[in-house]
Amino acid sequence: MILYSQFWRMDAGRTYGASGPGLDREPDWTAPWEHMAEESRAWSLLEASEAPVGDDAFVAPTWIDRTDLHPER
Repeated sequence: MILYSQFWRMDAGRTYGASGPGLDREPDWTAPWEHMAEESRAWSLLEASEAPVGDDAFVAPTWIDRTDLHPER
């Protein structure tokens, strides 16, 4: 599940943060994992459709797995 994404640009050998779509969301941590994963996918697709583009742009997603929430599984 993608928690959030950071957008970056490179210019003249330097890397700096780039403005992304600014979608602010908070997962419903009480929901079943499958629901959280589906919601995360939908938000990630929306975010990707509005992300900065170009040969100098890249994204760094931060994600977790079900086992990060429930290590015993």
